[in-house]
Amino acid sequence: MRRPSVRLSIVLALWLALAQLPMGGPIEAAAGVRVRPTVTTRLTGWVARGGGYHLYRPGATARMLVKVWPNLRGDKVRALLEWRRAGIGWRRLDRSIMTLNGDSRAVFAVRDLPAGFSFRMRTRMPPTSEHRSGRSPWRYFRAR
Repeated sequence: MRRPSVRLSIVLALWLALAQLPMGGPIEAAAGVRVRPTVTTRLTGWVARGGGYHLYRPGATARMLVKVWPNLRGDKVRALLEWRRAGIGWRRLDRSIMTLNGDSRAVFAVRDLPAGFSFRMRTRMPPTSEHRSGRSPWRYFRAR
C-alpha cells in the first residue's frame, strides 16, 4: 500500500482537528474583528538604484503599482506625493485617489520628472466599517 504524501497528511490532520471543534467556535469569534489590509507598492520604469532612491531619466514617468490584500475591490486608495531639494524638508506636492480594480490593484503615475528634485510617495487605505486603515512604506525616487 502506498503511503500518503506529507501534504495530504497535514491537510487530513487539520481537517480532523477542526471537525472536533464545537459548532461556531473560531469562526463566530472572529466575525466581528476588523482586519488591517496589507498595502504593498512597487515602482516601475526606473533605470538604476542609488542612495536608497529609484533613479529615472529626466522627463520620464514613474509608475507606482499598488496591491491590497485581502481583496477590497471597489474601495478607494489614496496616494500622497512629496518633494524636496537639498537643505529643504519634505513638502506635499499632490494627493490622489483611485478605485481598486477587481484584482484589488491600482496604478499611480508621476509624469515628466524634473532633474534636481527628490520625490517620495506612499499609499493609504482609509478605514471603513469593514476594515481598519492600512498603509505602504515610502517609495523614494528622483530623475538624474
